[in-house]
Order: sequence, then C-alpha cells, then structure tokens
Amino acid sequence: MRELDTNGLRLCEYQGKLFEESASRFPCSTKVFLRRFYYSKLLEKLDQNNSSILSLDVNEGLDEIEHQFGRSDYGKEKKNKDSLFWVGYMYRYISYTRNINTQFLFKTIKYEKLFELYPVYHTQDPEWCISNILELYNLTEDYFDPNYRFKLAMKKLVRTN
Repeated sequence: MRELDTNGLRLCEYQGKLFEESASRFPCSTKVFLRRFYYSKLLEKLDQNNSSILSLDVNEGLDEIEHQFGRSDYGKEKKNKDSLFWVGYMYRYISYTRNINTQFLFKTIKYEKLFELYPVYHTQDPEWCISNILELYNLTEDYFDPNYRFKLAMKKLVRTN
C-alpha cells in the first residue's frame, strides 16, 4: 500500500471534480458517463497515477471524453454532484493507494454500490470506507494483491480438475 501524497491527492481531487462536472456538462445520464469514462483514454492516463502527465484541467478531461465518444443525450437519471465527486475521489484513492487498475475496481466495487453507500460513508476517512466496503463484499486487503488473486484462481482451477 502506498501513502496518499500530494500527487495522489491531486489525482483524487481531479477525478472527483471530473465526475462532479459531468452532471452539468453532459446531457446524458450518470450511467452513460461512467461507461464512457471506463473505456476512455483519459482513464488509461489516470491509471498511470502520475499527475505530471495530465493537464489536470477538468474541462480538458471532459473535452477528451466527449471527443473520443461524441455527444450523447441518452438517459436522464443523474446522481447529485456531491455523490459524484465522492465516488470519483474514492475510485482514484483506492487505485492510487493500492496501485491497481480502475477498471478492475469498477468490476469489483460496483459504482451503484458506492452511490448507495454515499449518504453514510462520505463523511468518513477513506481508509475506513475501504475497510467497510471490502467487508461488504466479503473481501480482505489481500484482494488488492495480484499474487493473492492469482493464487485464488489457481486453487479454483485445481479444485475443478
């Protein structure tokens, strides 16, 4: 695990603001925005966890996503800006401190669940949130270790043969 430093904090705040501003900027639903973000080139850059390779201008980031996927007005349900900021911040926080890919996080910790947890969790320390989220999914910190996941996959493979 890596400590959250200035670089990590910048990235967390940037992604939080990116999610937050998506509600104002795009006419599409939050779900559509998150799906586009998941497949975006911007996410690939963010997953390098190096703030020096990004402009960290939220509007430029949103422009990049819009340029890559085009404009969409599909869907209308949008989450509120505060919850969007928190979800964006938490995904980047976990990615940065556990040094894991955000797409892996989206598959493991569903964004719908984070939005559901927002009212209770958003005022808590991020480490407390992570611990409790893992508990909800019956996981431990080991889950973020790629070697641990490999060992689990091998155990399953051996059991099925």
